[in-house]
Amino acid sequence: MAKIKTQSKISKLKLDIATKFSENKIRIIILSLIVFACFITGIILYSSNPYYFPGDEYLLSFNGAGNGFSAFFSRTFSLLVVSGLIFVFSLTKWTFPIGVSIIGFRGYLLGFNISALCSSFGMSGLLDAVLIILPIQLCILLAFIFMFVFFTKTRLYACGYGRNNRLKTFSIFFGILILLNIAETCLLFIFSSNVILVI
Repeated sequence: MAKIKTQSKISKLKLDIATKFSENKIRIIILSLIVFACFITGIILYSSNPYYFPGDEYLLSFNGAGNGFSAFFSRTFSLLVVSGLIFVFSLTKWTFPIGVSIIGFRGYLLGFNISALCSSFGMSGLLDAVLIILPIQLCILLAFIFMFVFFTKTRLYACGYGRNNRLKTFSIFFGILILLNIAETCLLFIFSSNVILVI
């Protein structure tokens, strides 16, 4: 019985998310294009001037489990801060551009630091970027986009994940972000990466 109830809740959650995605697909696509443009800008700026701010202070050399766990908690703190900012700046239409800028800046940081990683660590950095960091970080960016769009939607319409359930929505998305962070950390250990990206 408990298993059936759990499956029912999961199915309802999937349906609710799919419905929200369908209702907001234009916003999601537009915001995704903005973030992608910021990502490409980061790559271009690094290519034109490798010393352009921000630098590779987001790259940590991997020297064992200590670095891996330290990077995990640093990324968790970063995810919490960004999620909190997204939550706050989705509360009113006047702060909507700030929320978009925050997610766009994450995209920029990813493009810039992926380029720095590949440049500084050669083939090892390229493999880390393509196999581990880029896929996970892109999923994290998508989670931020969905979170922001869903929050701005609930500000306008109190249905589904309405105003009274914003904390629940935040918890679900932050849980997804933590799982992605754990997956990235595990992959870094499995592939014995030489560098860890912390943004």
